[in-house]
Amino acid sequence: MGERQYDVVVVGAGYAGLSSAERLRRDGYDVLVLEARDRVGGRIWSAPQPLPDGSLIKLDLGGQWVGPTQNHLLGLLDRFGIRTQPTPAAGAETYLFDGERLPELPLDVERVLDELDRLSEDVPLERPWTHPRAEELELPFAAWLRQHATASTARFVDRAVAGAFLACGAEDVSTLDVLFYIRSGGGVASLASCEGGAQESRIDGGAQRVANAIADTLGAETIRFDEPVVRIEQGGHQTVVVSTKGRYRTRYVVVAVPPALAARIDYTPSLPTRRAGLFDAMPHGYAMKWQTVYAEPFWREAGLSGIGIYDEGVISETFDNSKPDENGNPRGILVAFVYGSEAHRLRELAVPQQRQLVLERLATLYGESARHPLTIVHHDWSTDPWTRGCFSAHFRPGGWTSYGPALREPVGSIHWAGTETAVRWNGYIDGAISSGLRAAAEITAVR
Repeated sequence: MGERQYDVVVVGAGYAGLSSAERLRRDGYDVLVLEARDRVGGRIWSAPQPLPDGSLIKLDLGGQWVGPTQNHLLGLLDRFGIRTQPTPAAGAETYLFDGERLPELPLDVERVLDELDRLSEDVPLERPWTHPRAEELELPFAAWLRQHATASTARFVDRAVAGAFLACGAEDVSTLDVLFYIRSGGGVASLASCEGGAQESRIDGGAQRVANAIADTLGAETIRFDEPVVRIEQGGHQTVVVSTKGRYRTRYVVVAVPPALAARIDYTPSLPTRRAGLFDAMPHGYAMKWQTVYAEPFWREAGLSGIGIYDEGVISETFDNSKPDENGNPRGILVAFVYGSEAHRLRELAVPQQRQLVLERLATLYGESARHPLTIVHHDWSTDPWTRGCFSAHFRPGGWTSYGPALREPVGSIHWAGTETAVRWNGYIDGAISSGLRAAAEITAVR
């Protein structure tokens, strides 16, 4: 295949890549998007699942929620006329703490969360590494917890913050990165809540629906599927992007894939040391999201909301994700998240054993009816060859101060996008969109 010339080649058709491509197209650029998968959306995947009666129910296997102040995503929903539905939240929440079942957070947990909120207010979102105490705050979050919390509180916050927010364990992530993430999402309550928070609403038809709508505006000729990029060659005034199927000459490149995938591309010449080191300093999270579909939301009969955080057992967090199937029949759905060391241990087992342990734990939390779902579904993003982890990537201890300045800095003709590069709503769909728009603006600024 000959080398066709484009103004911009975008690597990846997730929300970041699609948003960048559409903005550039609207500004008059000739754009090509290369996507390794056979679909758009990246870590957002709304997939129909069969039920025993032959009906289908569409489940979001990756990211799914939208909340207040996520203005980029909310704007797209309004533009495409896509409705949302509130996340079910009526009833009592459940917290397991130090062997007790509680209806609200323990006071000591609230104290630690308040302290994290307070500390996060001083983090410069654009340049966290310039924080006056940056070096001090680059210690592992687990070490910070040991200094500021009892063992019981530290175990709970590990699951509720490192797990639920960053999809890893407290030993894996920098305290500075935790604080950055909290401020990026508007505070602990904003990140953790349904009503008024990040989990407030779900998108009718699934969160991938918006990505599909953006792709439709770009047109089929703009996006090439099943075509991973393997090399980017920069030289003089020309860059060549090499995929498994062709070579494309371009003026600019937007790399809009997760760090673990960006690291697998061969760059000629080699990337600067700091930029190359950043890939290793930002491992991906490794959470597991399980969805159990029932004939009805039986937990509501006991006055429970289905929302909870648990400091022991394989499941760290649950939400009520109930909605109708595609025939309009109401279905009860519990979403169960597995974080930290529990996720590592669960992955060592065969999938049938994984399912059994998840159902056994749900039965302990919500009663025997939880043992008998119509179906139980999960997609392991950590083993997905075109993702390699979820929800997103975060800096190891020392990462911000060593590699942070390279996070968004272009390298020649290469510009970087992806939710990991976002300033606001880092790690979310909204952050991915804003990162794509920022990368597009960098290119238009030098026109």
